[in-house]
Amino acid sequence: MNETTDTTKPTPENAEDAEHSAARNEYIDDFMQRAKTVADQNKTLRARAPDRINAAMSASKKAGLKNDKTDDPLTQYHVVERFLQEKAFYPPHDQRKESSAYAKVHKQMTIVEDQPCLVCQVRHSTLGKHSENPFGAVQMETHHHTIEWALANAIVPDLFNTHVLPGLARRAAQRKTLGKVDPIFDEFDALYGKPLTGDQIRAWVDHSPDNLWVLCDVHHRHKFVGIHAITFPIWGPQDLVDATIIASEIEAAGQRAQSDLSGAKKKSPILKEPSAGKVR
Repeated sequence: MNETTDTTKPTPENAEDAEHSAARNEYIDDFMQRAKTVADQNKTLRARAPDRINAAMSASKKAGLKNDKTDDPLTQYHVVERFLQEKAFYPPHDQRKESSAYAKVHKQMTIVEDQPCLVCQVRHSTLGKHSENPFGAVQMETHHHTIEWALANAIVPDLFNTHVLPGLARRAAQRKTLGKVDPIFDEFDALYGKPLTGDQIRAWVDHSPDNLWVLCDVHHRHKFVGIHAITFPIWGPQDLVDATIIASEIEAAGQRAQSDLSGAKKKSPILKEPSAGKVR
């Protein structure tokens, strides 16, 4: 019995279906791998969180801070607590789904190029290394930093082309002067020479690398340090604050607090350590 192999060249329709199927399978594989990474590292995040919280509380206590208005802003690091009330008006939009174009750019930036979080410098490749992942991030994410995805339908093309496009064109020109341009910029760099249409702007918002920042999940969405949760003046310089100076100030403040307490005990019999013996 002879076996024959079908060598018929696939029709354009079949070839296109095969390409879509391959792209879909790659997207599913990537999604499942990211889900597995999150599941594998959630335990690590939960284990580290209490230590970070306890360390912060201990440092605050050691420095003699009450975390209220009684802390002296002229002589010690102090806490300014405020309540942010925000009402955001979003235009009608589809339920958020990762487009295939976004998924491709996201994967290129976070996994293939292994770009670091703008704040803590952890990368996809170092998520599992405690020494290089100080905040216990579990995954790398991309943040729409110029225009949020949910606002895409509210953008006025004339305003975008007047206020945003010139800067994008300059950025594209600078990339060319630096040599070989990363292919992920090709789609939109080719469009920056003339005004963008509404559809092009919506696509730019969705997946242009000029509108995406790589952040770890902590500095993207965490309640106290995430860009979606705190004001930008506080979020922005997190990677610039001198931790050594802060640590030394906390230690010095703690020593001053201890000295003041010792002096107060000497002056006041109420604050003196109780002497050994029967307590009446």
